[in-house]
Amino acid sequence: MGRIVVTLALAAMVLLAGCVKKVEPKKDVALEAAKKEALAAAGAYMKDLKSILVAEIQKNGPESAVGVCSDTAQKFTRQFSAEKGMDIRRVSFMNRNEVNIPDQSETMWLKEFENMMREGSFNKDTSLYRVEKSGKDRMLHLVKPILLAEECVVCHGSEEQIPEGIKKIIAEKYPNDKAKNFKPGDLRGAVTVRIKI
Repeated sequence: MGRIVVTLALAAMVLLAGCVKKVEPKKDVALEAAKKEALAAAGAYMKDLKSILVAEIQKNGPESAVGVCSDTAQKFTRQFSAEKGMDIRRVSFMNRNEVNIPDQSETMWLKEFENMMREGSFNKDTSLYRVEKSGKDRMLHLVKPILLAEECVVCHGSEEQIPEGIKKIIAEKYPNDKAKNFKPGDLRGAVTVRIKI
């Protein structure tokens, strides 16, 4: 009799175990869509901005690129953000334009990028994000690194690499400039994107 009860109990447990479904966490479809959109926008923004700078250098020389960075780039950034319906900007600890000083969140991201570079867990495709909540509203804040390109040393390299004419323009436009002594591949800063989810 005892064996029958134990056997029935085991059979019931096996039957119940077969009926229990594994519950997967619900996928946040809106978040995934926002991440994809933000990454695409950050990539397009940097590609378009670089095209503007390269075209200016080829047409009028590297000195004119400083003007593009100070004026055209800021206008382009505002226009691009408005067209995409999101807040996009460039930030850096070693900023040239004070508009590009990072806020508290962006400072955290830049420090994390620096740590990742030291640890070797970083590449040009690295991105970080978090979700910021305010009541029922959610905002995705995503950042991608900006690595210094080879052609950028003419304005952001060492004292020896920056021509005297460019040094003079930088000194006039940016008396508090910190954006020098970079090497190709160095972390120049980040593109930061905020988008409603």
